[in-house]
Amino acid sequence: MGPIKPNPAKTLLRTDIASRIAALSSDEKKRQSKAVFEKVINHPFYKSSKRVALFLSTEDEIDTAPIIDHVKARGASAFIPQYAGGIMRMLMLEDGDKENMGVTKHGIAQHSKDQKREEALEGGGLDLIIAPGVAFTRSGARLGHGGGYYDRYILKARNHPEIVPKKIKLYVIAVAFTCQISDNVPMDEQDQKIDDVITADS
Repeated sequence: MGPIKPNPAKTLLRTDIASRIAALSSDEKKRQSKAVFEKVINHPFYKSSKRVALFLSTEDEIDTAPIIDHVKARGASAFIPQYAGGIMRMLMLEDGDKENMGVTKHGIAQHSKDQKREEALEGGGLDLIIAPGVAFTRSGARLGHGGGYYDRYILKARNHPEIVPKKIKLYVIAVAFTCQISDNVPMDEQDQKIDDVITADS
């Protein structure tokens, strides 16, 4: 599969959102992250989920560290992305992992190749994916960073044997700063809609 041809409307929106996030103060990012955390941990799908995929946030994203800590503290399993060879996998996060991770060229911390961890879809599947992204609509459109990693993974997770025969609903939530909400987000054929987007001010 070759690289996805850039969509000009998506490129324009990514640039616009990046400038909006850059205008946020550190204190405002902390305020919104705290509010999003409270909403996530009180979300009914989160409360019932035993296997949760999340992401290790950068400073231009909602801080996910408290959510990850909360997942583990309540005895659920947390899985985070590993990007290698053009493929994204979700690997179980075990105690001490974060202190021993390298950083990709995009500034994303992830498991090293020698850290052998369970991959979520090779185990019992997932109940919930908490996804990143650049822009979202309230109706579930999502604009990612352009690699298509999450779109492919969400599709694969929704078709997982643990999900389909049992008619289980895999729930996908995005967490975002309020300025990442847009009235219109361009969607292509391969793009996956999400079930909910959680922001501080809605």
